[in-house]
Amino acid sequence: MALRSAQMFALFAAAISPVMISAARASTANADRSNLVVAASPSVADTALRAEVKALNAAMVAAFNTDPSTVTRFYADSASIVGPRRTTVKGRAAIDRYWAGIRKPATWKLEVVEVGGSRAEAYQIGVSTLSSTGSNGQQGTYVCDFVVIWKRQPDGTLRIVLDLYN
Repeated sequence: MALRSAQMFALFAAAISPVMISAARASTANADRSNLVVAASPSVADTALRAEVKALNAAMVAAFNTDPSTVTRFYADSASIVGPRRTTVKGRAAIDRYWAGIRKPATWKLEVVEVGGSRAEAYQIGVSTLSSTGSNGQQGTYVCDFVVIWKRQPDGTLRIVLDLYN
C-alpha cells in the first residue's frame, strides 16, 4: 500500500523529533532557567540504527560497483524515487528501469550525514556523488543532497520506501 503525502510528512516529522534530551544546569544553586543547556545525546539504539544504515549504504555502493541494476534490491516494491523537477519513479518495475538506465558508471559514493527515527521507520540525510561517463564519452560528476526513508520489512531488513534527491 502506497503512503499518502500526509502520511509521509507525518512519518518524516516523527522521524526528525529528538529521541533523547538531556539537560544540565549551571553550577550555582541560585541559577535561573536561562542557564539551562539542552543537548541531544544519541542512545545505543540510535548508534545501532546509524551503523545499520551506514552498512546498507556501503552494500549499495558495492552492488553499484558490480552492476548498477542490483541497487534495486535495497528498495521496497512500492518505493518512490523523487528527483530534480519532481521527476518521480514509482514501483518495482520503474525503479528497476531507473537503475538499469545508468550508463557506464565509474564511481559512486554515499556520505551519511544524519540518521534518525526508529528501528521500524528511519530517515537518512546524506550526500551522493556519482561520477560516470556520458554518451559523449566525457567524464562527469553529479553531487546531490538526499533524504531517504527506510522501513523495516517483515523479514527484518530495512528497505527504502522514499528516496528524495536534488
